Amino acid sequence: MKRAVAALLAGALAVHSVLADAQEIGRCGQRVAQIRTALDDDARRTRVWYWSWMGIGSALLVGQGVLAAVTTGNTQVELAVGSGASVFIPGLLLAHPPPVMSDSELLDARLEATTVSGRLGDPCVVLPRARELLERDAKDEAFATGWFAHTFVIGGNIVLGLFLGLGFHDWLGAAKQAVGGSLVGEAQILTLPGRALQVRGLGVGGEF
Repeated sequence: MKRAVAALLAGALAVHSVLADAQEIGRCGQRVAQIRTALDDDARRTRVWYWSWMGIGSALLVGQGVLAAVTTGNTQVELAVGSGASVFIPGLLLAHPPPVMSDSELLDARLEATTVSGRLGDPCVVLPRARELLERDAKDEAFATGWFAHTFVIGGNIVLGLFLGLGFHDWLGAAKQAVGGSLVGEAQILTLPGRALQVRGLGVGGEF
């Protein structure tokens, strides 16, 4: 009798352990799927943002540069300064493209490598890597939209405006550069998708 009871208890514990493991694997799979969906969506939107601003920045750079070459006086100086400031848009994008665009592909490749017949092998093994990529992309987006980015954009354009005002006594041009340049820069910052940052804030990837 005692052996039968012990066997039943052992069986119950084994079943409980299996169910607990299955639940944990299910939770891991759900989180991995959420992170993958978020990063794929973020990467897709960020690529559109990236190439849009690459085009806008290049157009401002070339357009103002060409106009500066065929004008004179304060207008020429304003356009030359505006063209020079526009270098920062494509320049920064080339120097530091948002990592989510490549991290999304890294996660997809990792998941595909561990998927057999449409089933992910062990999502709890993949989850730490998914969290790591989400955290990295969220940190980058937090920096790109944080106080430093706003300070750099607004402060930089104010400095260029003061250069026009104090150096060339062109205060109208100074105002246009300070306000117009800041508006363009702020638009670039505020339109960054930032899906990874949002998902991290919701705790989807786990505790950070």
